Amino acid sequence: MKIYISADIEGISGVVNSTHVSQQGYDYNRARKLMTDEVNAAVKGAKLSGAKTILVNDSHGPMTNLLIEELDEDVVLITGNKKLLGMMEGIDDTYDAVLLIGYHARHNTSGVLAHTYHGGVISEVKVNGKAVGEFEFNALVAGQYSVPVVFVSGDDTLSEQVKNFHPDIETLVVKNTHSRYTAACMQPKKVHRLLEDSVHKILSQEIKRITPCKMEGEIELEVSFLNSGMAEATLFIPGVVLIEPNRVRYAAKDIIEAYKMRTALTTLAASVL
Repeated sequence: MKIYISADIEGISGVVNSTHVSQQGYDYNRARKLMTDEVNAAVKGAKLSGAKTILVNDSHGPMTNLLIEELDEDVVLITGNKKLLGMMEGIDDTYDAVLLIGYHARHNTSGVLAHTYHGGVISEVKVNGKAVGEFEFNALVAGQYSVPVVFVSGDDTLSEQVKNFHPDIETLVVKNTHSRYTAACMQPKKVHRLLEDSVHKILSQEIKRITPCKMEGEIELEVSFLNSGMAEATLFIPGVVLIEPNRVRYAAKDIIEAYKMRTALTTLAASVL
């Protein structure tokens, strides 16, 4: 069995504010350790289920958060930024399943540290008219390669969004949202045990019942930015159309092109910060 893991940090238990998620934060290194430990717990569950190859993609911010020296020795880690497929770098049709660890809810919803790819730039992303966050968009990228996302961990708001998108995907709630910067967090040792058990169960017993999240054909991508200047900065790309002062649209040939275009739009929009 070959397993792909994409790991973010905002959905890790104990992570609730900017001091945890920013390289300048005084608690950032603690959060990195918490993130690494949760990934290791998921890896342990995958190995118990018979996984022989496990690829982990560091998917938060600079994408150099995971402590490679503390990861399970059988893991291969993709680390570093400016990846063509971003949070899904390295995915292809040879994988049996995807696990999303430490994920969070989409922007403008009530989850802990909720945002969509770049909270300082993006207000909303729509794919074929439907608002999506990082979970949904990344799951569609995996689905393009016919690989199912079978397990997602994070807060209770994210879990609800996952079930609304694909009810068969297993979720583990590691913290319950009280506000954007406050959560009732499960103790890490308990999280690790539940992660290991949940991943083991889904991979060994239920993986075949979960279908990939597919979206065939052309994709209409819409991105709303925090201000009009950000939207205007993206108009250097041929095919990008301004449809509202802060919203642009692009017609992509498939979900992979749409995903790459979302990254390009975000990069240009961020240039006016």
